[in-house]
Amino acid sequence: MIRKVRQEEVHLLYPFVYRILSDMDLPLLDTINGDELTQIIVDAMESPQYRYGYEHAWVCIHENQIAGVLFGYPGEHIPLVDGPLQVALAERGIPTSKIIQNPETHAGEWYLDAIVIAPIFRNQGIGRRLLQIIDNVAKEAGYTTIGLNCPADNQIAYHLYTDIGFEVHTKILLENKIFFHMTKDI
Repeated sequence: MIRKVRQEEVHLLYPFVYRILSDMDLPLLDTINGDELTQIIVDAMESPQYRYGYEHAWVCIHENQIAGVLFGYPGEHIPLVDGPLQVALAERGIPTSKIIQNPETHAGEWYLDAIVIAPIFRNQGIGRRLLQIIDNVAKEAGYTTIGLNCPADNQIAYHLYTDIGFEVHTKILLENKIFFHMTKDI
């Protein structure tokens, strides 16, 4: 079953968000102890505006567990989506300059920010199932284009995205890594 995340479940998504952030090699993760980092990120996730907050999250429930999560939002929101994390850091006296990166999406597209599958559920079609909802989510939000960024060296993700209709629009650099910015018209 795929559904929108409920606000009271947001803390259950922390391991997925931590995986996203650790894949980005953010120096921030090395400078904050585990418990404090967990609280900072969960605080940010409780905001509906945060890129990994409950308003931007859909989960796949499989075998009574969260098997995967998808985060997405309108491209126009990109200047605002990190504000809750910046506030959570600033409230603890932690500099926020290390989390700001290059713009990763464009106005006029619904942006698929991240999709993460729990390790025990990988290679079971969970990612494909989650991706099946994004056309309707984007249409309901008034968009006719979906955008995402795929690491240029991730052939598995690249083939999944092209298989469901995404095409490479351009290449971009995020956190010193090359990504394909891919789009799909719906």
